[in-house]
Amino acid sequence: MTILRPDATTTFGGVTVNEYLLTKHNPNHIDMPSVSMAGKIIGVTVHNTDWITVASGTTPAEQYTRATVNNNMKDVRVHYYVDNVCAWQNLPHSLSGWHAADGSGNGNRRTIAIECIMSSAYNSTDKKSEDNAAKLAAALLKQYGLDINHLYTHTHWLNVRDGRNGTIDQLNTMYNRYKMCPAYILPHWAEFKKKVQSYLNAGTSTISAPSTKQLYRVRKSWADAKSQLGAYSSLENAKKACKAGYSVFDANGNVVYTNGSKFTKGQKVAIRANTPLFASAETTSVTRRISGTYYLYDGIACKNGRYRITTKPEFCGKTPVGQYVTGYVSWDNFGVIG
Repeated sequence: MTILRPDATTTFGGVTVNEYLLTKHNPNHIDMPSVSMAGKIIGVTVHNTDWITVASGTTPAEQYTRATVNNNMKDVRVHYYVDNVCAWQNLPHSLSGWHAADGSGNGNRRTIAIECIMSSAYNSTDKKSEDNAAKLAAALLKQYGLDINHLYTHTHWLNVRDGRNGTIDQLNTMYNRYKMCPAYILPHWAEFKKKVQSYLNAGTSTISAPSTKQLYRVRKSWADAKSQLGAYSSLENAKKACKAGYSVFDANGNVVYTNGSKFTKGQKVAIRANTPLFASAETTSVTRRISGTYYLYDGIACKNGRYRITTKPEFCGKTPVGQYVTGYVSWDNFGVIG
């Protein structure tokens, strides 16, 4: 099977996420979970799976996704595989996974699963994978209004399954003879939690870590690094360098400015064929795919370079928003601008 091509690539919490949902791609008719998690999510469960060597042009997260499609991962179904480069999303958040070995327990049925691809060497590559997993976990917790006490290990759910008692962190790290997972993160679980907490705090504080210098990058999209015009410590300088059709991104991949000379409220846009439509500025899940003529609801750039669109010019700016906004579309899918 050839290397997979994602249906959509977005930036979520500073991590490049390639969406390839098994609910849309199941050519081998592998068994799939069927229980809805919509409105039931209570946390994020972290796992480790072993590092693998891959061919040029791909990453371990893609290859694990491909192995799942090929039915080589037995009955494991997770929401995300994460490596040192990116994440691949396999399941929508609205669908439960098979990952916690607790049957119909809360691990499988009510948490989003992240498989962090690492090795026992704990080298620079492993640490980058772990960092991406921490960023992704924080973004997911933030998305669902959850705090650090809703971050779980695979072992937590095994201990709950086996009738053990204790605090969340005691159950997260307590020995279980069936499996200790995430094997490579558990030895420093407290430090990993601190890292996740630091990413949860990011965006709620204007204070940057002294050792980290904020750079603003000017690109067409966060994922398109080759389009970068420059990186600036000054936001004002980045704005000055931002040409029409480009945006300024912060260090986490969030849009902080888009060249406003191009997009205005009520502007007609021709959206290219098979364009992903999102329900929010941050979600990685595609609601559906669209094309045709739409109008910019307010002309304001949101996160990930997305704009709110609507179907008629008279709907622009009209409230309630939910009644008139069709959804969010990344500006780089706009064709001819009216």
